[in-house]
Amino acid sequence: GTMPFNLRNFEEEKKAKMGVTECVNHNLIEPFKVLFEKANEIVAQFKFTVLLMANGPHRITGLPFDMGLYESELTINDPELKILLSSSVNPNVIEKEEED
Repeated sequence: GTMPFNLRNFEEEKKAKMGVTECVNHNLIEPFKVLFEKANEIVAQFKFTVLLMANGPHRITGLPFDMGLYESELTINDPELKILLSSSVNPNVIEKEEED
């Protein structure tokens, strides 16, 4: 996953680099990979931040996403991946809404 910060934003960048390096070495965080699109290709990215809590995941950032507004020429055939993609990133909110 990506982290929502830049090392240059820290007051003590040298200490921040050491801390981040330690976290990367222990697989706690991963560096942000620079992505690019091919010429004449349209690409969209939708990102959000999720807290992994004891009672389940909790999405804390990101805009709402309505899949009905978008169409792709590609399809996902793996049934397990389809189930994962259709699951909520904030299941507790859905449960509370259904209870009302």
